[in-house]
This record gives sequence, C-alpha cells and structure tokens, in this order.
Amino acid sequence: MRTKKVKPPPKAHEYVLNITKEYDETKKKDYLSFKFSTTKEFLTFQYILKIERKFYDNVFYFNILGFSAPVGELSNYGHAGYEYRMYDYTPGDYQIVIDNRDSDTSKFKIKIQNSKTEPIKLSGISKKTFIQIKSEYDSETV
Repeated sequence: MRTKKVKPPPKAHEYVLNITKEYDETKKKDYLSFKFSTTKEFLTFQYILKIERKFYDNVFYFNILGFSAPVGELSNYGHAGYEYRMYDYTPGDYQIVIDNRDSDTSKFKIKIQNSKTEPIKLSGISKKTFIQIKSEYDSETV
C-alpha cells in the first residue's frame, strides 16, 4: 500500500520584507535596512536572494531575480535572504516598488521621519500580494 505524501499548507506570502532604521557602529551612521527573506525554509542550503535595486525620483525599485547558492564549504539550512542598507537618505516620502519575476508587482509608500518613536511609517500596502511588508514601528504592517 502506498502512503500519501503530505504537503504543508500553502503560505499566504512568498517573501517577507522587514524595513527598519538602524545604527552602524563602525561607520557611525544611521541607515535604513531592507531585509528580504523567503517564507520557505530550505533544507540543503541557506540560499542568497538575488535582487536588483535602483533608486531615482524618490522611488526604490527592487527586482527579485531568483536565488544563488552560498559560497563556502559548509552548508546551512534556513530561509533565503538579502539585506540592502541605505546610508545616505533624507527624511521624506518615498514609493517602494517590488517586482517578482514569477508573479506580480507590489507597490506601497514609506515616510521616513526624524522621530525616535516612529521613524518609518508605511501606507498603501495591498492585502493581496506575494510579499509581507513589516516595520517594527508601524501599525499598518501586513
């Protein structure tokens, strides 16, 4: 008798983007951190997300291209990830556009403020998208 293969339930999002404002001790500067990760955990490698990025006219463009295998002899397991640190930014309103080559495009707005309690404010996040947007400072996190 054959046993059925059990599949995990489908996840609501394929990726997670966590946006935070942090401080770099070595450079002695504040920066914005855009940390991308997959919701899927890989068992053989901890892959690196390949993301192309552009910035112009107050719009951040992130294009998710795929994965690359990690360089090194030891293999780890875990979520695929990528972090972009933006050091030289000015407070203001920006638009974020994230394009996934396999599905659709997600757009939302971010307001960067000089406030210590709420330095990042998100708005216009779609409920039906391939990526979950998070910020530890904002209540509109999806």
